[in-house]
Amino acid sequence: MKRITVVTADIINSKKNTEFLDATIERLKFLKRPSIITPFSVSRGDEIQGVIEGWLKYPEIIRYLRYFCRPLQIRVGIGIGFIEEELIRDDSWKMNGNAFYLARAALEDVEKIKGALTITKTGTNEFDAFINCIWLLIDTVQKKWTVKQWEAVNEYEQSGTYEEASKALGISMQNVEKRCRAAQWKQLKHAEKTLSKAQAYLEKFHPATG
Repeated sequence: MKRITVVTADIINSKKNTEFLDATIERLKFLKRPSIITPFSVSRGDEIQGVIEGWLKYPEIIRYLRYFCRPLQIRVGIGIGFIEEELIRDDSWKMNGNAFYLARAALEDVEKIKGALTITKTGTNEFDAFINCIWLLIDTVQKKWTVKQWEAVNEYEQSGTYEEASKALGISMQNVEKRCRAAQWKQLKHAEKTLSKAQAYLEKFHPATG
């Protein structure tokens, strides 16, 4: 059995933001990372889904997804589990399994928790409580980011240095650093790294091969 993370999201107030939907669908085609098994795609008008390898090993993918969906805001449900059938790499909507059901249940729970935009379900409630506390902190920080902060964080992460990011953005290094600091980038990245260690702990609850 293969360990997978399923991400199912819906667009907030999609009916009021139809002018952005087509552009978002096109941008999502460029969200490509080696860890993404099945690319993110839109179905039912305002739902987004993708499949990532491992168990929450790449939490930064959620941030990338939010970046590519801007200015639209999304709620995200994350399901962690196994897939026994053959992967359909071009269309996650044709697949099913416990991780898909957990992602759907997680998405339904997002609306029940004030301030939350991301919920993970693993099948182990005690573990989920710890994971979702971290997501709540990330959501609280991230939803305050301005457009300029999003751009600075993204470019700095891709470029690796403030100097290279400043060249790409056409601003001074000091401004790149200032925007990243205002976005609490270092703290948020530390939280993501903590989440990326989830698989090692989850394996104790859900041992399997693959």
